Amino acid sequence: MMEQVVGIRFRKSEPLAYVNAGDAQLHLHDYVVVQTDQGQELGQVAREPQSLVSVQPEQVLPLLVRKAARSDLQRREELLESEERALRLARNKAGQLSLKMKIVDAHYTLDAARVTITFGAEGRVDFRPLLQELGAALRCRVNLRQVGEREVARLAGGVGRCGRTLCCTTWMTKFDAVGVRMAKEQELPISAEGLAGGCGRLRCCLRFEYEQYRRVNQSLPRIGEEVDTPQGPGKVIVGHRLKETVSVHYSNDTVLDWPLAEISRYSASNS
Repeated sequence: MMEQVVGIRFRKSEPLAYVNAGDAQLHLHDYVVVQTDQGQELGQVAREPQSLVSVQPEQVLPLLVRKAARSDLQRREELLESEERALRLARNKAGQLSLKMKIVDAHYTLDAARVTITFGAEGRVDFRPLLQELGAALRCRVNLRQVGEREVARLAGGVGRCGRTLCCTTWMTKFDAVGVRMAKEQELPISAEGLAGGCGRLRCCLRFEYEQYRRVNQSLPRIGEEVDTPQGPGKVIVGHRLKETVSVHYSNDTVLDWPLAEISRYSASNS
């Protein structure tokens, strides 16, 4: 069975959601209304429709309701104010109930039938009293969603150590595993303060250049290693990872810099 499937992004930096587009004529960046499990949502086309063979008949994709009209876009703008009020209310109520939780986001479905309150907390939190308070005050279905530290930072936003807006807020759509070995490979100072991001976890950017550093480090001769160069044999005294070059000392006390591609390692097979 063939299906017309379109890739939708409901909110910036969220993963793609695939939707059954039916026979709708859609193009990149078009806004659409989609029926989800939570209710109707406004999304934007991030991948144009494609005809795909359904290999899992039991898997039902969310259904496209319609191409968004101007009234849908205006409705979404109006809901932003409601979300701000819901966010303030949730924070105030959590404080009154002495709940140790960091509430970072409130999001209404397009039909305003449900609001999702997102929070972070250490361990499990009994939020049933808060759920009752919010349901009575907001007069709609309330969903409380607990997320991890990185998701909290993504929703809260902020500026990284580089001085730019957090990557998870602007363009990252998933969180890959990050380890201390990635910092060691790049010869960064190993300290909790220096390696932590806005979420308190290891910075995601440690992964961005990790593979490049690992490749260079594998091909970089050790200090003191004998190598062959276009000017003859010499001994490596400095390795320059960013430039992918080495400084070689010769028997006549001269020092020359060479790209890694222009030197040969005698001991490469043993390193």
